[in-house]
Amino acid sequence: MKRRWILRSTRIRDLAVSILSELPLSDDDREQGDDTILELVLRPFKDNRSLEQNDMFHAWCGTIADKTGHSKAEIKDILVETVFGTEEYLNLQGKKRSRLRQTSSLNKSEMSELIERSVQIGIELGADVPEVKYE
Repeated sequence: MKRRWILRSTRIRDLAVSILSELPLSDDDREQGDDTILELVLRPFKDNRSLEQNDMFHAWCGTIADKTGHSKAEIKDILVETVFGTEEYLNLQGKKRSRLRQTSSLNKSEMSELIERSVQIGIELGADVPEVKYE
């Protein structure tokens, strides 16, 4: 059983609490079978980028790549670096390194910013407006 609630109102919270209170659990803290032990995880909600946004961004990467002669992967890296820069971290030897943000970690707002800038760059370069196929 897998349940997920986004707690944005007292009604949803109360529903989740009522369902949790009905779960059959033992009052015994000793070791139990795996099927009777459940995990409850609470974390801040993150509105992840949509698959449609991802498709649109990759379509623009492809049309810009066609125009410039770069690979689609190179254009993706160029666009991500242009919009977000790089992130610094220390490697195991304590040396500073940098890396690009992964688009899979972007929220909807950040992905919208990346798409808007990609469209602007694509138009400036004379790239064709891509046909997006949503899967």
